[in-house]
Amino acid sequence: MTQISNLSGMASKFRLAVLIAILLSGTATAQQGPSEQAGESINADRLEDAIKASGPDAARDPWEGFNRAMFSAQTLLDDTVLVPISLGYRAVTPKRGRRGIRRFLANLRTPGVLLNDLLQGEFSRAGKTAARFMINSTIGAGGFADPAALLGHKAHREDFGQTLAVWGVDSGPYLFLPLIGPSTARDTIGNGAQVFLDPLFHIRTPPANIGRLTRAGVGGISAREAFIEPLAEMRENSLDYYASFRSFYLQSRQRQILNGQTDLIGLPDIGDEFDELEELDEIE
Repeated sequence: MTQISNLSGMASKFRLAVLIAILLSGTATAQQGPSEQAGESINADRLEDAIKASGPDAARDPWEGFNRAMFSAQTLLDDTVLVPISLGYRAVTPKRGRRGIRRFLANLRTPGVLLNDLLQGEFSRAGKTAARFMINSTIGAGGFADPAALLGHKAHREDFGQTLAVWGVDSGPYLFLPLIGPSTARDTIGNGAQVFLDPLFHIRTPPANIGRLTRAGVGGISAREAFIEPLAEMRENSLDYYASFRSFYLQSRQRQILNGQTDLIGLPDIGDEFDELEELDEIE
């Protein structure tokens, strides 16, 4: 039972890491201007359905009291556990190594991106995703390097929550849970589907268990380390840290669903001195 509990906790940390990366990779794009995706064409029907599913009404927060309590619990956990561990990881891992690890983890997620590209009917993007995976998994040393980007196959992110939005599923209420992070009813379902579609989820062998634990732990630490300063800056400069965090998540999710076709407005300026944001934006 202890092993199962540990596995569940590490998987939750991994999901938190992915959500933080989603949140702030969208933020970095907003601060730097239009992303590579902004110039891509998007199907008109997809755009209309996604806007309906992710527009202003998607920001409703009927569970705000509960969410704020959970956010406070997460902030305490962040201060006492996650940030100190992330700082230790930064101290012992060179910057180039940290960037390579993020790229490697992003490459592991590429098959899921490819599947969601196909489910959304984005066949041109699916071709680029497949090319990225083949190139980076071979001459890119498993993804530690990103030669695919140099060849014109830029990275982008897709997940099943985005796919549900493209299919016109309403976002539902905003939800925040400790160790899982920010989400909506729709994205919670999408996250569950992503876990189920993970091949390692269905392999119950000691090596697969080790693989899940290692990926979850390294992924959570890697993602949190990259955003120590930006989140601290948001917290310091926001009159309402919870509201700012919620706004970042909901607007960046809308931008991702629309493939960068919208701008983020009214967001706190976290500055442009964090070069880690630029690096992560390139690989996420």
